Amino acid sequence: MIKGRDGYPGEGRVAEDRMTVTTGAPVHGGYALARPEGMGVLFVRWALPGEVVSVRLLGRKREYAFAEAVEVLSPSPRRVAPPCEVFGECGGCRLQHADYPYQLEMKREILREAFRRIGKMDVAPEIAPPLSPFGYRYRGRFRTDGEAVGFHASLSHRLVAISRCPLMIDAINAVLPGLRGLGRFAKVSEVQVASDGVRASASFPGVPFGAGMVEHLSGRTGGVLSGARFEDRSWGEERIALPLDGISYSVSPRGFFQANWRMNQAMVRRIGAVLGDHGVSAGARLLDLYAGAGNFALPLAARVREVVAVEGEARSFRELRGNVRENAIGNVRIVRSSVESFRPEGRFDALVIDPPRAGLSERALARVREVAAGCVLYVSCDPATLARDVRSLSDRYELAALEMHDFFPNTHHVEALAVLSAR
Repeated sequence: MIKGRDGYPGEGRVAEDRMTVTTGAPVHGGYALARPEGMGVLFVRWALPGEVVSVRLLGRKREYAFAEAVEVLSPSPRRVAPPCEVFGECGGCRLQHADYPYQLEMKREILREAFRRIGKMDVAPEIAPPLSPFGYRYRGRFRTDGEAVGFHASLSHRLVAISRCPLMIDAINAVLPGLRGLGRFAKVSEVQVASDGVRASASFPGVPFGAGMVEHLSGRTGGVLSGARFEDRSWGEERIALPLDGISYSVSPRGFFQANWRMNQAMVRRIGAVLGDHGVSAGARLLDLYAGAGNFALPLAARVREVVAVEGEARSFRELRGNVRENAIGNVRIVRSSVESFRPEGRFDALVIDPPRAGLSERALARVREVAAGCVLYVSCDPATLARDVRSLSDRYELAALEMHDFFPNTHHVEALAVLSAR
C-alpha cells in the first residue's frame, strides 16, 4: 500500500480491479468486512468499519476475496494519521490508522464474534486495563540485506528499511544503527534482539563469530548492546534478566518470552487474582501446561503448595530449568514432555494453559479433561482456536469470564484470557 496525504491509504495505484465499497465489521487480521453486490464477502486491508473506500482487489476465492484500500472517500471519525513513516509498507502494524481506544473496541468485537460464530455462545468480553500503545516491545526480530535493517513488507519478503520502530522500547531502537552494514562481515539475514529495558542482547542465527563484526556492533550501539550469540560462540552477556513478580526471569534472544513485558506482568498478576477468587490458595496444586521458560509457573509458585510445569520444546525447557535453579524455587517440579504425552499424577486444583496459536489438539483436550481441575485459565493468542477449544470443553466446564488483553497495540493480534469453572 502507498500512503496518500494525511496518512490515508494510497493514491498512485493503477485503476485495474478497482471498486468502491462500504465497510462493516472488523475482522481478525486487520481487515474490515465488505459485501459488494454479486461478489460475496470481501476482506479489506487498511480500511476501518463504516468507511467508503476505493479498493484494489488482491485475490479471489470461491466465496470470498481480499482487497486493499487505495483511497478513503468517506473516512471514519476514528481514523488518525499513523505516526510511523513506513506504516502500510511494513508488515508489522495493521491498525495504526485507528485511534487506540477504537483499536481496543475492534479487538473486543473480533473476540466476541469468534465466540458467537465458532463457540456458539454470546459473551461480552471485558477489556483488561491497557498500557501504552507505543514503546512496549522488549524484543524484536529484524531482517537485513547486509546493509539496511528493518522488517519484511506486508505479504512479501521485500525489506522495508527503518531507522527506528515506534513499537520498540528505546534500548532496542538504540541497537538498530549497529545492525546496518553487517554484510561487510558476514552473510546476515535475521537478527533477534532482546532487552531488559537498559541493556540488550542479540542473536545471529547461522552466523559465525567475527571480531570485526563485534567491534562494529559495540561501537555503534552506544554501549546498550552488552552481548550477542553467534552460531559457534557467544560474545559478552548473552542473556537478559527481566523482573517478574518478585523473581528474576532470565531468557536469551532466541528463547520465547512475551514481547510486551509490562502487559505480561499485568497478566501474571491478573491470573494470580483469579486463582485467589476461585479459592486456589497455599495448599493447592497447580498444573502449568506449555510452561515455556516458566512465565506463569515461577511467579505463581509463591501462591500454592506445588506447581508442575510441563514443557516439551528443548530450548524453552532448558530456560525453564535454569530459571527454577537461579531463583531457588523448591516447589516447582518441571517435566520435559509434550502436553499430549504428559501423564498427570494426583489431583490438581487449577490448570494454566498457554498453547501456541493452533490451540489444543484433540489429545491435549483429552489431557485437560483427564486433569479435571476445578479451575482452568486459558491464555490464547488466537480468538478462533480459543472459541473452538472452549466449546469443546463445554461438557465439563462453563465459561466464567472472558477478557481481551492487548499485548500488541497497533497490530492485528488479539490476546485473551478465558476462565473456565468445572460444572
